[in-house]
Amino acid sequence: MTTRLSIETFPNEAAADYIRGKAVADPKNFGNLPPQLKQRAFTVAGIEQLDALRRMRDIIAKLPEGASWDEAKREIAAEISPFIEVDAGGDARHPDRLKASKARAEFLLRTHGFQAYAVARHQQQMEVVRDFPYWEYETVGDSRVRPGHAALDGKVLRADDPWWNTHYPPWDWGCRCIVIALDEEDAQKIGVTDGKQMPMPGRSESFTFDASDASGDLDTLVQNRDDVECRAFADMARNYTVNRDDGSECTMWDHILECKMKKTANALTTLTEEDGNERAVVRNFTTGKPIGDVVTGDASSVEVEVPNGATVCTLHTHPNGDNTPSPADLSFALKFNTKVDFVAAGTKLRRWTWLKRPEKADEHLIGEYDRANQTDGVDWELYIWFLERLEANGYIQMEVLP
Repeated sequence: MTTRLSIETFPNEAAADYIRGKAVADPKNFGNLPPQLKQRAFTVAGIEQLDALRRMRDIIAKLPEGASWDEAKREIAAEISPFIEVDAGGDARHPDRLKASKARAEFLLRTHGFQAYAVARHQQQMEVVRDFPYWEYETVGDSRVRPGHAALDGKVLRADDPWWNTHYPPWDWGCRCIVIALDEEDAQKIGVTDGKQMPMPGRSESFTFDASDASGDLDTLVQNRDDVECRAFADMARNYTVNRDDGSECTMWDHILECKMKKTANALTTLTEEDGNERAVVRNFTTGKPIGDVVTGDASSVEVEVPNGATVCTLHTHPNGDNTPSPADLSFALKFNTKVDFVAAGTKLRRWTWLKRPEKADEHLIGEYDRANQTDGVDWELYIWFLERLEANGYIQMEVLP
């Protein structure tokens, strides 16, 4: 008995996470992003209001959660409508304005929605690729299928063929094609094509999508990449600015890092609240790769191993609902060259970053720290004053993430 794997994509939590994980970017910044980063950003031409962009992104994310296509289209059209230019005397009720708003809403839903489903489908297919090592290209089969896409219908080739890097659907604007995973027996029955013999229809120069490299999740990005490749991507991402949901600016690398830490924090704080134990994870800040496994213990026993010379970022949980860096957090940061630390408590996630390290001239600050952190207990009033001094003097930056 042969097996043919078809993965359902609706509803799909992974697709919703992919859309919400996109950074909001105004059109000018988006245009400057290289292709690898455009896949991880959301914008709408002609709309610079970040709140409107964020609302539209989140409306699209509701689609793979089970929202009605027509309702999502109406909501997005309502967001777009004020930005549609009309002839003199036109207003929000102008038929042309409504028609244009609905058309753009449909375009956004198809583009971002289909890409999200494709990323989720690709991730699922890669998880079972050992059992289903071949993929079949399928079109919708109606009269709207373009000739270049129709030429690919029914073609089967190995999942690891590089051809899929440029033609895993949707590989061009409005593409509605899908990929079906096949086992060895079904693939041979249909007939396998050599990737070098596959048609290579071109796509619009402005279109960017590679399902194997589209997810903004940090684990997906670093998977199967060596340190040199990961460092090169991180360095590139640090050179481009996007916006957080609260409107503040950050680099694309910080956005990717924060999304991963938020997701991890949600999982770990639930466990911490259940058993009262702190948990800690560490990543290499220059590559994004994880270092070791999750460590569990109390405030005095949560210890992680860090390679000599590595600059790291950390995430750890506090069971008491407080996400203020503790004396132990500062000690760890100084000892292991921590660049940024995320402290999670419940639904609150605080990021604190070293902007510069205390030097010889700052011994008075270290002295205050020592006085606050005595072996018989912490003088919390003095310690909080010490943290405020570090922040006021430009040593650290602390921010509660939206």
